Amino acid sequence: MIISNNVNELINQEMKMRKTAALLLCLTLPIVYWQCTGTSGKEKEDTPMTTNIRQFNTKVVQPTALNYGLNITGRVVPLQKIEIIAEVQGTALPTKKPLKEGILFKKGEILVAIDDADTRYNLSAQKSQFLNAMVRIMSDLKLDYPGHFNTWNAYLSSIHVDKPLPRLPEVNDIQLRYFLAANDVFNRYYSLKSQEETLKDFNIYAPFTGAVTQANLDPGNLVNPGAKLGEFIRTDRYEVQAAVSVGDIHLIQPGQVIELTSKTVQGKWEAKVSRIGKSVDASTQAVAVYLLASGRDLKEGMYLQGKFASHTYPDAVEIPKDILTRKNQVHVIEDSTVKLKNVSPLEFRDNTVIVQGLAAGDQLITDAVQAPIQGLKAISR
Repeated sequence: MIISNNVNELINQEMKMRKTAALLLCLTLPIVYWQCTGTSGKEKEDTPMTTNIRQFNTKVVQPTALNYGLNITGRVVPLQKIEIIAEVQGTALPTKKPLKEGILFKKGEILVAIDDADTRYNLSAQKSQFLNAMVRIMSDLKLDYPGHFNTWNAYLSSIHVDKPLPRLPEVNDIQLRYFLAANDVFNRYYSLKSQEETLKDFNIYAPFTGAVTQANLDPGNLVNPGAKLGEFIRTDRYEVQAAVSVGDIHLIQPGQVIELTSKTVQGKWEAKVSRIGKSVDASTQAVAVYLLASGRDLKEGMYLQGKFASHTYPDAVEIPKDILTRKNQVHVIEDSTVKLKNVSPLEFRDNTVIVQGLAAGDQLITDAVQAPIQGLKAISR
């Protein structure tokens, strides 16, 4: 009986000790957790979650008046260029100025002189025969056509073998015309006039003021018909040939004036648009533009550049073309949020577009975006 009571007391004491140990363990768990992690479960629960923020390349815009111009580069070509071609045969004679590259000639000066002695003597002989033929018919003409005798007698007196043949008197009388034709007057006359024209070909004159750019002739050389003797260009005026994109050709009109410069030669030259090509080069999608230019130091083959002033756009901004949406909108960041803003395109260039509608200080996103980003939280990169 005494033993049974002692056992019960021991069991009760053991139960009390286990409850006390469990209670102590529960009280110490929050402290152990804070010591291991540096935070309590309650603090972790109160920490807010981080928001997803995108970064973009941006530009703060400042609208201004844009004087947009079109840059061009062109090559200088002669306004007039001829090949000096021989039309007769003979020996080249010395001239006042030699036909050499770089030699300047004024309009009307002799470029090439070819010995014409044989042709001239033959022409004089033919004129003498014509004169004799006219003398032989004068007696018949006086008897049959007395009313025309004085006219033809005066013409006969004007003929000189060493001078150009004078023009035939006008023949209105049909019977007189038959008479002259039967005596070979017309045939001889026109044959002589043809020889006179051929005689002119022995001297080649400068058709304009210019310079020799190529020469293939020296005095004493035998010249054959069709031979190229050299090249001659006009030097007082030139053309500048440039290529302009088909998308920009509307900015240029005939008569526009532009100032041209060279990267290699000092100076400035004023040029005027003289003509614009009517076709588009299939390989370059460009249109040829020709400008008239003059001035010292211009030479064939030089490259010149200039800028056409086109339009002035007030309160405008030039932006990359690929950031403009199909609805003519751009993305901006306002209050750390991406928003769409309407703009008005004014002029499209190769890679940019001039627009109006942006305000000073607008933070324009300059990255090209493919997916919708309106409403995203964003900052500038």
